Amino acid sequence: MSGFENDISIGAAMTQNQSSQGGGFSLQMFGKPTIVLAHLSFKAASLFFYFFANFFTDSFIIQFLVILSLLSMDFWTVKNITGRLLVGLRWWNFVDADGNNHWKFESAKDMTRFPAIDRRVFWLGLVVGPAAWTFFVVTAFLTLKFEWMIVALLGALMNLANLWGYLRCRWNDTEQMTSYFQKWAFLNVLRRAQQPPQQYQNPVFSA
Repeated sequence: MSGFENDISIGAAMTQNQSSQGGGFSLQMFGKPTIVLAHLSFKAASLFFYFFANFFTDSFIIQFLVILSLLSMDFWTVKNITGRLLVGLRWWNFVDADGNNHWKFESAKDMTRFPAIDRRVFWLGLVVGPAAWTFFVVTAFLTLKFEWMIVALLGALMNLANLWGYLRCRWNDTEQMTSYFQKWAFLNVLRRAQQPPQQYQNPVFSA
């Protein structure tokens, strides 16, 4: 789209002086604090309600509808707003005149416009979400709560869809993405191998 490369200041901090005040944690430390909050709020709300749903209502139908609504709002917000404004990435699809479905994975050319801390929070939320829902899927399966497993499975699938879409935006194709993770795993193994082994001391004889 023509406006994809435009510098959109929606949700940006009012002034740079506000972001530099104080040494503690503050939303003003982010380039776009309200967008960061939107990126995390729906994820946190859906996970919170899933965990404490029985404290609010005993009706599983109401619990399911509330969680599904929060998951849908999170999916839409991450896919259409926070990815574009925090990291300059966007994925979408369209159907052509012949009925064929086409997927588009776009990324901004100038990534320096997006503060590093905003990008870290975006990717952190994008990874933690599927991990948390996958944990709930396994937990519900092991405790034989299959209705909650279905709810958690929906959460995992919707979060994984956004994660996969933005990973494809980050790399042009699956081969580049696979190559990156292979290099990352190799460098981690190599870094650990270069660390000096820790010598074990028997507490009985070391005194």
